[in-house]
Amino acid sequence: MKIVFNTQYPDAPSSLFYQSGFSGLNTISFFDWDNYQKYDVALFMTYEKDIKDLINAKKQYPGLKVGLIDPRGNQVVFCLPYVDFLIVDSLEMKDYFAGFGLPTLLYAEYPDIGKFKKQYREKKTTIIAYHGNSVHLAGMYPHISSALEKLAEDYSIELWVMYNIKNQGRCLLGLPDNLPVRHIQWEMDNYSKIMVKADIGIVPNLMPIHNISKIKRKASVLKSLFNDTDDDYLVRYKMPSNPGRIIVFGNLGIPVVTDFYPSALQIIQDEFNGRLVCSAGGWYTALKELIKDSGKRKFFAENMQTVIKRQYDYDIQNKKAILFFEQLTSGVISRDSISLEMVGDLLFKRGVKFWFTIAKIKINCWKNNLYYVFKKVVVKFHRAGNN
Repeated sequence: MKIVFNTQYPDAPSSLFYQSGFSGLNTISFFDWDNYQKYDVALFMTYEKDIKDLINAKKQYPGLKVGLIDPRGNQVVFCLPYVDFLIVDSLEMKDYFAGFGLPTLLYAEYPDIGKFKKQYREKKTTIIAYHGNSVHLAGMYPHISSALEKLAEDYSIELWVMYNIKNQGRCLLGLPDNLPVRHIQWEMDNYSKIMVKADIGIVPNLMPIHNISKIKRKASVLKSLFNDTDDDYLVRYKMPSNPGRIIVFGNLGIPVVTDFYPSALQIIQDEFNGRLVCSAGGWYTALKELIKDSGKRKFFAENMQTVIKRQYDYDIQNKKAILFFEQLTSGVISRDSISLEMVGDLLFKRGVKFWFTIAKIKINCWKNNLYYVFKKVVVKFHRAGNN
């Protein structure tokens, strides 16, 4: 079985990471747009020019198994009739596209920086590190930035943040005010040169929600039926969320504290190979524990490296990929003819039926409440009469 990987954006981070992972496949070629007749499987990235290449390849060679890598939302839906399968890097993305009936391979991509062993010791100043884009960096406010500011009152800490300053500009949002912040230009070499020196890695991933208490009230549907309370969780994360940033810290030997989101819950077992938190208090407590205890930093980091080796190492993932491709080309798995519509607003599309049902439930609740009150009153008067 022969595979080709094509993209007109080979230097884009996502393209680079997938190339790095797939390069371990013995039967793969890269950047060959003129010889699709030689291949069984063709892989394309999700950029606009790549999607055009995908459609042309499928039209010319209908028997070619065509895969779309890293699909991003509604902008790729129009090309899915030409796609035989998807390759995604997270549970979030897999679930989002599940309704289209396409076979899907979950393949976590990340910078292949090697694996590092660290010395874990008590230090005068603890370095807390972030790597990623400026969006998640700004998203640290307010839950993470407030926790860091509180910690800085009692401990000597620094925050190192690595992102693409050249392309995205210097981030001015979300950062704590009362501790040193070092801004580092994102480059592959800087993982091994700079970031490896950090003591704790943080992975903010939740998007801010303005006036969350008000949003909870507006989002409530029949409060009495669903027992809505102010302490219900309401979180927002992006569909392309993935475990990549966690894996990189793991390979660097740096213990991780992360917002909880599906991909994080897949890779981290809380208190075993990292910490899963959400609130400012959760962040404060988890970071404080790791600042004070180098033994716990060592325990988390070593356990994380074991998990990565068993589940996320590219050699392990490539074995699963080959099996997936073999099942595709042999017809063992294929696209489902049934697709389900996106149901995000289905509650309101079917509003009449839904709200009629809700009204019936409310009426029944009121009836039950009235019966209960009436029964209590009758019993009370009955007891009074007997006395």
